[in-house]
Amino acid sequence: MSKKREFDVKIPPNSKESEMMVLGCMLTSVNGLNIAADLLEDLDFYYTEHQTIFSSLKTAYCADRPADIHLIAEDLKRQNKLETIGGISYLTTLAQFAGTSAYIEEYANLVREKAILRRMVHAAQSIEKRALSEPDDVHAALDEAQAQFFQISQSAQNSPGVALKDLITGAKAESGLPYLKELQERQQKYQERDPNDPAITGLPTHFIDLDKLLNGLVPSNLYILAARPAMGKTAFALNVCEQICFKNRVPTGVFSLEMSAAQLLHRVICSQSEIESEKIQTGALNGSEYQRIVAAVNAMQKHTMIIDDQPGLKITDLRARARRMKETHDIGFLMIDYLQLISGSGNSRAQENRQNEISEISRMMKNLARELNIPVLCLAQLSRKVEERQGHRPMMSDLRESGSIEQDSDVVMFLLRREYYDPYDKPGMAEIIIAKNRHGPVGSVNMTYRKELAQFANYIPIHSGDAPLKSNKQAFSAFSPE
Repeated sequence: MSKKREFDVKIPPNSKESEMMVLGCMLTSVNGLNIAADLLEDLDFYYTEHQTIFSSLKTAYCADRPADIHLIAEDLKRQNKLETIGGISYLTTLAQFAGTSAYIEEYANLVREKAILRRMVHAAQSIEKRALSEPDDVHAALDEAQAQFFQISQSAQNSPGVALKDLITGAKAESGLPYLKELQERQQKYQERDPNDPAITGLPTHFIDLDKLLNGLVPSNLYILAARPAMGKTAFALNVCEQICFKNRVPTGVFSLEMSAAQLLHRVICSQSEIESEKIQTGALNGSEYQRIVAAVNAMQKHTMIIDDQPGLKITDLRARARRMKETHDIGFLMIDYLQLISGSGNSRAQENRQNEISEISRMMKNLARELNIPVLCLAQLSRKVEERQGHRPMMSDLRESGSIEQDSDVVMFLLRREYYDPYDKPGMAEIIIAKNRHGPVGSVNMTYRKELAQFANYIPIHSGDAPLKSNKQAFSAFSPE
């Protein structure tokens, strides 16, 4: 006995009534035209005739011309499209179908949501097709799949481009304010600020001279911190993470491909409690030192710092994990330790030589900073050329294995401690050299370094004629926990 097969035809998500409501409001209300034209695009409509009508309406909106049934009908007639949309009678039907123009945003959102669902379906079909083809690099395919859905979520409210006029008037500005109004508020805020507060617009690192030079850490920028091994670059980067997380109260992400999460925690506790590493490791603590560690640990628990210590990550895996950090914890800063330990995506072209692979990694790192819209600090190793040079001062050409690192990055910093080469040459001092700064000046910043605490701090010079500092604690007061 044969059974009759039944096939369910799956129609992509759409709402014809909502589309008709939106177009009807646009045809009968100036307010409806302005709001819908700003919120929607042609492809947000499922039905072809609705896309055609909306395109004509949006053209009128962009040209600052009025739009009603007669004007749109004439425009479509000039394009020989009037009959394809059902003639002027269909435009009249839309106008009669229009709802209350006060609810135009709700109607537009319904159309937008259905369009997002259709994009999700299309992405899922694309992912299914890629997976069924059994690609050679599964991890790269997984990263592309995650990227497709992440882009859908990020572009849900984005337009293909932003007009300069819309930014100046505030229509498309992030703050929602006209540029001059925002500038006035910024000027007023600057005049009312505390003299001790840093006058910067990015995330403050609380290293005062560095913040002045870089204007803080700016979202979507890629910062490279390079140095020779054992120079203290992990300690400095971790100090920056502490400042941003514990003082600025910004959720922070850390990818540590070299050290474990427990080792990083030990360093952070040493720095925050100002107790020597050896004492904590051996347990040789007195009562007051133990209480300082307890206070530091309790304070740290109130903040969000996510440490991913998975070794040997591919750049595609790192990007996927960073996206999850952003979605789950809304991180505002990301630190990666370090670039040369990351593997490429695995495609054959990048694997031809390590230089191409590093180029791919640095390019994708910059894209990640823009995609997540947060500052990314990535550590890097320098070549041995520094050791051979007199004075051992790093240069951009010393970046190992690729020149593309300096091209993709917004800021390149070098860390130099002279006592690394000569114990009697400026002991306890460090220098941050800004070799590239895409959005500001270059230069160098002096800092102090306490090796036993793995802690960098602001340098306060003692000028001749001034009374000497009673203790070194004053120099570290801006960094040390209260």
